[in-house]
Amino acid sequence: MEFNYLLDYFLFTFVASFGAIQIALSKKYSARTLFGAFLVISAYWWFFASRNRNVHTIVEGTQLFFVFSFSTVLAIVATKIFTGAGERK
Repeated sequence: MEFNYLLDYFLFTFVASFGAIQIALSKKYSARTLFGAFLVISAYWWFFASRNRNVHTIVEGTQLFFVFSFSTVLAIVATKIFTGAGERK
């Protein structure tokens, strides 16, 4: 249960962070804004609607902090990779 929860939390925070970064980097109201909003909303919907998250686990706050930090850094790296690939064309 704990590994699955941490994996779900990692995917949730990665997708939500990636979407939030896309919204922050968008200029005015564009397709990037819609894409970012879709990612954030779908990440929250998937994470909280897929299972009952109000169960007792042995996952502690420190573990969640490190998973969140790692996924956010990966979202920043993924944004830099995708942005760089888009500019080379």
